[in-house]
Amino acid sequence: MTKEYTKEQKIIYFLWLDDQVMMYWSQYIELKFQYDEELETPEHVYARLSDLMVTIDHFEAHQDVLKRDISYADVDKFVRANPQLCKKYLYFAFLP
Repeated sequence: MTKEYTKEQKIIYFLWLDDQVMMYWSQYIELKFQYDEELETPEHVYARLSDLMVTIDHFEAHQDVLKRDISYADVDKFVRANPQLCKKYLYFAFLP
């Protein structure tokens, strides 16, 4: 991500990425536990789990780039200062 974006834009993008990561992790966990008890997990399930991990890694890599310019403290501060803008993001729900 280039320096052309403001800190606020980077934080909003980070929040969107965080939502994607949470969504794909929830799909991964649900699928993993759905078949965890079975003796033979279908091959297509292993393929889907692998695809989900690739997707999660992709979004987390983008977050890692953003974390060079913003910190979790920056994100927390922004979210608290902009609750109407940020309440749609899952991150907002986990603030203490």
